[in-house]
Amino acid sequence: MINATNATGWSELYNGQTVLAAFTLFDTALQGWTIGILFVLFEIMLLIKTRNPAAAFMTSLMFAVLYFGSVLLKPQVGAIMILVIVIELAAILYVVLFK
Repeated sequence: MINATNATGWSELYNGQTVLAAFTLFDTALQGWTIGILFVLFEIMLLIKTRNPAAAFMTSLMFAVLYFGSVLLKPQVGAIMILVIVIELAAILYVVLFK
């Protein structure tokens, strides 16, 4: 194995781990907020396209499993995920009870 230290993600790329190399590059550039930004963008796009809070809630739960099963995420990202899940659950309850 080659131990390259000249640029962020190069050692992973030299070892044949292309996905991990790309994640390391973006995660370093965005200071650990890569998955959080992707989560927020995905949820906004899903809600705009489907207008279905139940589908957004289910995908949020999938991201939450990623958060609880991973050490890659910052605690602030987990707090944002939980806040979004609570808001989506409130939207589902509003639709069920008042419409």
